[in-house]
Amino acid sequence: MNFSAFLERIKNLLFFPAYEWKVIAVENRPVSNDLFQFTFRLILPAAIAEFLGSFLYVRHELDIDAYRFTFPLIRAAFYVIIQVLTIILSAYFITGMARKFKSVRNYARSLKLVIYSFTPFILIAALGNLVMLNRNPALSFILLLPGIYGLILFGKGLSPMLNTHPAKRPAFVIIFLISVLGILFILTGLFNTVTGIVFPGALPQL
Repeated sequence: MNFSAFLERIKNLLFFPAYEWKVIAVENRPVSNDLFQFTFRLILPAAIAEFLGSFLYVRHELDIDAYRFTFPLIRAAFYVIIQVLTIILSAYFITGMARKFKSVRNYARSLKLVIYSFTPFILIAALGNLVMLNRNPALSFILLLPGIYGLILFGKGLSPMLNTHPAKRPAFVIIFLISVLGILFILTGLFNTVTGIVFPGALPQL
């Protein structure tokens, strides 16, 4: 997927999702290409924003020289790991639950469904990470908006990707939401614990 095709896919997913899911459903490209050529292109800017946001936080609020570069690097690396693991584990969960919702049980197609459903959330995360919205509860609700649209994308992609019956889509979307929130909660808690051990005194203020 070249860069122009990457931008075209983002545009179509955001504005013409019903059409774009039909295109994705008939593509023969290996799912690894979608993961590396699409997802990582989205995650990298958000990871850089995480680094810059954490760097500014350390510089202006913690002002601990020992944390100046290592803390932002670790935070950026953890961000990438959490996003990738969430996508992969969510796809495994969706594959395992597929038959309960009378859907096709196919991990590659489930992974593509999750990858592209995450698009709006990862896009806004670049801005959120830069200004560190997670430190401001009054503004963090902004991150809910792309998350909601991601659920809409997931719902629209169920039938083209997994042949899900329309009557089963609402329940499948709810299960997907619960699985993503659960995976994010576990992974974020785990990596926050590690961060708190490596950088004592920093994390509670985030």
